[in-house]
Amino acid sequence: MSNIIIDSVDYYYDSPYAEVFSCLSIEIDTSWKTGIVGRNGRGKTTLLKLIAGEINAVKGDIHISEDVFYYPFKPGNVNDITLNVIKSSIAPFSLWEKEMEELIKKGDSESLSKYGEIVEIYEKHNGYNINSKIEKEIERIGFNHDILYRNFNTLSGGEQTRALIISLFLRVNTFPLIDEPTNHLDMIGRKMLGEYLSNKKGFILVSHDRYFLDLCTDHIISINRNDIRINKGNFSKWKNSIDMEEEFERRKNENLKREIKSLKHAADQRKRWSFRKEKEKKGAADSGAIGHKSAKLMKRALNIEKRMKGKIEDKKILLMNKEKERKLKLDRIKSPDTILIINKININLGEKCILSNFSLCLEKGERIAIAGENGTGKTTLFNAICGDIKINKGDIYCPNYINYIRAYQIPKWQKGYLNDYLCSGDVNINLFRNIMGVLGVGGEIFDRPLETFSMGERKKVDLCRSFISPVNFLLWDEPLNYIDLFSRQQIEDVILKYKPTMIFIEHDKYFIEKVATRIVNL
Repeated sequence: MSNIIIDSVDYYYDSPYAEVFSCLSIEIDTSWKTGIVGRNGRGKTTLLKLIAGEINAVKGDIHISEDVFYYPFKPGNVNDITLNVIKSSIAPFSLWEKEMEELIKKGDSESLSKYGEIVEIYEKHNGYNINSKIEKEIERIGFNHDILYRNFNTLSGGEQTRALIISLFLRVNTFPLIDEPTNHLDMIGRKMLGEYLSNKKGFILVSHDRYFLDLCTDHIISINRNDIRINKGNFSKWKNSIDMEEEFERRKNENLKREIKSLKHAADQRKRWSFRKEKEKKGAADSGAIGHKSAKLMKRALNIEKRMKGKIEDKKILLMNKEKERKLKLDRIKSPDTILIINKININLGEKCILSNFSLCLEKGERIAIAGENGTGKTTLFNAICGDIKINKGDIYCPNYINYIRAYQIPKWQKGYLNDYLCSGDVNINLFRNIMGVLGVGGEIFDRPLETFSMGERKKVDLCRSFISPVNFLLWDEPLNYIDLFSRQQIEDVILKYKPTMIFIEHDKYFIEKVATRIVNL
């Protein structure tokens, strides 16, 4: 058994100053399948990069007894076949093979000695049977062998992700750190990757997909408002534990409120009685006895106040990790019963037929999930609805008075300052700031460039446009990529409350089951 020990680590960003961790101390067993959860901006990726050594702690120490490797990473020659890209991500096999070949040709004693050293390293990294090992892993992650001989650049983003994940577990004596691998993976790909990881020995994984975390984790590190905790079990067990704790603390909090109110009333009452007794001393025959009784009442009042202060201190430590429950709102306008009609359309991109004879009718109040594997034309369909590409056959009918807004897979605003975009787009900045705050994003982001935003913050900016725009329907393309778990819950709640008309593409199984009124499979 080996451990990752994080001892009293501080980390903050300089410009602008933002504290991420203060005196962080945790210990992680490398045999665990560990998931990290927490709101956007809490430091999940920062924690992985600290462990990977990509960034250095301002203070404190991190002790790791084995090598670690961080995903995502940029592979070597992406124009090569997938087999070679995977191999080069595991170790420099081709370089070693070339060196061994050259040394054998030289044949002198020094070259042969060097050859022996490289052979030893080559064998240590399973060089002589690495191809067969890759083939076995390819099967385990749900691919056919022929993918190994396709150009890596021709694979979809989800296929590339799964191929590169394989390399993490074929590296010798290396502990994998995996940061949000499910973004842009379709539902089948997520299931296959989750099942693949569930059969691996140990890793640390950042993900916001609840179903995926349930599939493959046995410990959860939660970066909370007030602390960082490690819980045994998958996401659902952690969530159930957190919910039970919050419910217990909520009830205790209510009881303490009542007790504090009752104690305050009792203390105030005894103080009033004490003051009355003091007034009775004037002209009384036995002022000493009255003074004694007055002092006794005051002492009781002070004792009650002391108990009350204790209860107030007890109350302070309750619900410290509970996220602020601020509700989202959706601006809606009156709509006709039928909003969009797609009638037997064909879409070709070059020689390839993407959609054929496809029809869809969107009625008011419907929330249609467009499902299907990567490459089946989901985003292409959205592009056709928006008029960004031409259809080869059929009709798309949407009346001119119907307004919609689109949230993109990759947010539109990537550079510059948020205020500039909001002003140029005639957006209500105060309302925008309020919605961003509800989604857990602080006002300081308006003072820094978009390039410094996390991907979760950029996605929230893009979604925020939807929440404040009065439209007839929403077009959301993978809106939950990079969005934290708590915000996903908020988004689910606002959709179920306001029941907007929408068409959306999403691969979060739990989200689809909760909000979709209809699923259309491509």
